[in-house]
Amino acid sequence: MKKQVHYNFLRFTLCFVALNFAIISNSFSQNFEENLSLEFEEQGSPLVRARTLFLSGAYSAASEVYQQAFGLDREDGLVGASRSLAMVGNLKAAVAVIERNLTRYEDFPLAATQLAEVRREQGQSDQALKLLGLLTSSLADRIPLRTLVQFGDLLQFVGRREEARVELSKALQRYNDGLVFASEDIAMVALASWRLGNFHMANNLLDEATRANPNNLEAYRLWGDLFLEKYNASDAERSYQEALEINDRYVPALVGLASVSGDERALEKALSVNPNSRVAKETYAQLLFINGREEDALKILDEVLAINPEALKSLSLLGAKAALEEREADFLSIRQRVASFSPNNPYFLGDVADTLGKQYRFAEAVGLLREALESDPQYWQGYALLGTNLIRLGEEVEGRKNLEKGFENDPFNIMTSNLLKVYDTLDTYETLESPHFRVNMNDRDAKILWPYMEPLLERSWDSLTKKYDFTPESPVLVQVFENSQDFAVRSVGLPDIGPLVGICFGKVITLISPDTLSANWQEIAWHEFAHVITLQMTNNKIPRWLSEGISVWEEREGQSYWGRSQGLDLVRAVDEGKLLPFASLNEGFTGAKNNADLSFAYFQSYLVVDYIASAYGFETLKSLIDQYGVVKEDEARFQVVFGLSLNEFDLRFKNWASDRATAINVHVHKEDQPDDGEGHGHGRRENSSAILAELYNNASLKQYMTARIEANVRDFQAHLQLGIVLFKEEAFAAAKQSLQTAYELLPTYTGYPSPPLVLAQIYEQEGDVEAQLIQLEILLENQQHDYGAAVTLAKSALNKQQNRKADYYLNRALEVDPYKEEVHALRARYAEAIGDAAMEVTEREVLLSLDVDDPVEAQTDLAEAYLKNNQSSAARISVLMALEIAPSYLRAQRVLLRTLSSEEQ
Repeated sequence: MKKQVHYNFLRFTLCFVALNFAIISNSFSQNFEENLSLEFEEQGSPLVRARTLFLSGAYSAASEVYQQAFGLDREDGLVGASRSLAMVGNLKAAVAVIERNLTRYEDFPLAATQLAEVRREQGQSDQALKLLGLLTSSLADRIPLRTLVQFGDLLQFVGRREEARVELSKALQRYNDGLVFASEDIAMVALASWRLGNFHMANNLLDEATRANPNNLEAYRLWGDLFLEKYNASDAERSYQEALEINDRYVPALVGLASVSGDERALEKALSVNPNSRVAKETYAQLLFINGREEDALKILDEVLAINPEALKSLSLLGAKAALEEREADFLSIRQRVASFSPNNPYFLGDVADTLGKQYRFAEAVGLLREALESDPQYWQGYALLGTNLIRLGEEVEGRKNLEKGFENDPFNIMTSNLLKVYDTLDTYETLESPHFRVNMNDRDAKILWPYMEPLLERSWDSLTKKYDFTPESPVLVQVFENSQDFAVRSVGLPDIGPLVGICFGKVITLISPDTLSANWQEIAWHEFAHVITLQMTNNKIPRWLSEGISVWEEREGQSYWGRSQGLDLVRAVDEGKLLPFASLNEGFTGAKNNADLSFAYFQSYLVVDYIASAYGFETLKSLIDQYGVVKEDEARFQVVFGLSLNEFDLRFKNWASDRATAINVHVHKEDQPDDGEGHGHGRRENSSAILAELYNNASLKQYMTARIEANVRDFQAHLQLGIVLFKEEAFAAAKQSLQTAYELLPTYTGYPSPPLVLAQIYEQEGDVEAQLIQLEILLENQQHDYGAAVTLAKSALNKQQNRKADYYLNRALEVDPYKEEVHALRARYAEAIGDAAMEVTEREVLLSLDVDDPVEAQTDLAEAYLKNNQSSAARISVLMALEIAPSYLRAQRVLLRTLSSEEQ
């Protein structure tokens, strides 16, 4: 097996330009092929010349030359001519070129097999089956291997599985008997192995086929398709690329490449070569569905089904749409249509279920997958899909059992393999419980994080269930992963999930451990639990934009300093007309090309929710959520909730956003880029200002920023960048003036570095501690991810015996990084100051789980805390551990005596 790497999900939007491009390029293709035909006219036999033309992508010219083959080459010529015509989408001509030259099918069985393959591509499986059956019965042992495999493949397609197994096994037996030599036949044996569920053998045979003939395009395509089915996108892409290096106009490989890598140019090129390509059109339609362009997608599927009424993928897409929209009669009709030519086809139900699962409709997906496996217990992919959907419902035991069964019979499937490895990791984790949550985390997090996560989770439950007047199913399963790849695999089955740091499936939340983050983990957990509420309220039918918008909105509701204040992004979006209409809000997520696009999709969704809550009230927002519990058109929902059409709502929202941008009243320069954030806005948003100051000459940068300020005095970024440059030059007075102006222009700025941060650094260098502390307090009003500022302020408050302030800033530090010894030592000191023995015990216990410099001192401190909390037995155990390390430590000896005295009392 080739190197396994992760699957890059499809993330691009295509348009009908691709189809127009196909028409425009026909004249180019015609000239291209005529020139190549002339070039090869004198080179060898017609068959050799035709094959050369085919490999160069000159299909029409190849078809003409193939038909000139004669004698022993006649059959190969007919097959080649038909394949060449099919490659440009002319299926009728591909049929005619064979039919007009055949008198008896048995005389040219490979040509007759090609005819059957084209008939199948036309949706005429009954005719194809009849023809292949005639060949197998009349030729017996003389039947070509390709005929045998195509017959078995088609028998499997029409639901005659046992008969299919017999025919496909004959092909394997022929190979095992040493009777298969040609690369093309070896590739067919690989296909037979694949259909029989022997995926490793199929992989090895395709390797053999491509080594036997490095120009075997079909073998490379089959290899890529096999890898793609098993979620091995890297090797799939490599196989498709190898085919395209031979023939860059080979349509199946172009479509495969588009499916794997999101290369829209590959799909456009495929459609330019073959405007009728079923696989290209289906791939295109699927992407249009993902991006909400349903009318365009349906039009394309109609075109596909007109060419091939048995196009299973097209019918699966239509079936999934009907299922998602709960049109039961339509779904049943599509299902019966599939059954008319392929009874009990598990792949149809599996594809529909896969689409439902990707839309978070896990329960419905599970139901269909159970049916699929009843119809075909050897549908191994179905076990993987069933297991994946079950674990997203929190059904861990049954889900894992199905994954194991799938892996046992299909170890080639990377997603199944990855998930089971993650479960091996989860087996080493602890399970902790609170009244409403069941949490898996490693031993380190259980000791350090859990004391603070448990109260946060329960607080989120109490707050949000009361607010939304909804009680979700519990316990909610929360899994906290120390490894980001494990988090990604548990979430989506593959080890690359981009900048996500938390995911909610409705009943299950997955998180990356704060130990690997530099972000506010409490905000992330709160955000994800808000998803539990909105997803379960609507049975997972709420659209992504609304669920994400509410979760981001609830961040700020949870704490005033949580959330994301992207004022510059709002001004930029209004100025550039970037705000998406309501109907396209989901496309902001699916069509995002980079992290900045994705971050803005979250931000605009939040803005729409904030607009609804502020303009119409929270109860109206709840009413909108309820509307998504029932399948209907958005137009109808908005009429019920707002008494407005979508267009009217859009207009009012954009006017509100424009007014908000005007109120911000900051100039955004066209050259400034959005702050680069991580974790979908949960982490620090890095401002390019500091980078500019490092990269460019100070004098020229000052001159440029000064000119920008002269052009527009409200240019926030210019003032900030100028202040940073002046700070680096230690021109502190001028720097403070620029930075103070920047702060006054946009006091809610949350990027990093911000004006208060740089001002605090200036005051620190000047030795003005009080001014520094004031700036750090201002900083933390809008910057929730700064651990250092929180600790500095906490120390100052403790020294001044300002206990309430100390508690606030210590909690702020814990929200960012609970793994630092310093913050727990300070909290223990604070607990001691206010006489909270229970808190002091917690902090001393956590400290011992960290890498403390003096474990003897730490154990003794913990023993004293236990004594204060009336836990004399625990105190004695702790102090004895200290004395075991340092028997002569006088303080520990005294504490031991106190524990003994306490126990006697």
